[in-house]
Amino acid sequence: MGIMDKILGKGEAPETANIGDMLEMEGDVVNPPADFYVKRIDLRNEGDADLAIKELSEKNIIILNVLPLAKQPNRLKTIIGKLKSYSGKMDGDIALLTQEMILLTPAKVKIVKSKPKAPKGTSV
Repeated sequence: MGIMDKILGKGEAPETANIGDMLEMEGDVVNPPADFYVKRIDLRNEGDADLAIKELSEKNIIILNVLPLAKQPNRLKTIIGKLKSYSGKMDGDIALLTQEMILLTPAKVKIVKSKPKAPKGTSV
């Protein structure tokens, strides 16, 4: 390396920040870490259900994507039953957002569930 290379800085790789590392930071001086988080989990197997249970026990809110198991309805039903049972035991809540997404909340967080309104002209 010559004198001109040293002056111009050639041959040295510039420092770059990895965006993934920046997004995973859980707090700094300006923005301290949050007490609770909303996390999305893709439900592919029982291990993902256990991860959801772990996150609920840490008081995080879970948005569960069940689409990966949609073609296995019996397995999906079993796992959802397990999650429903756990959320009930810990005084949490569970609700269907869409056909592909389920919302799970930890203890002392309740979901306001409303029934679809009946069309006009019909009686319930």
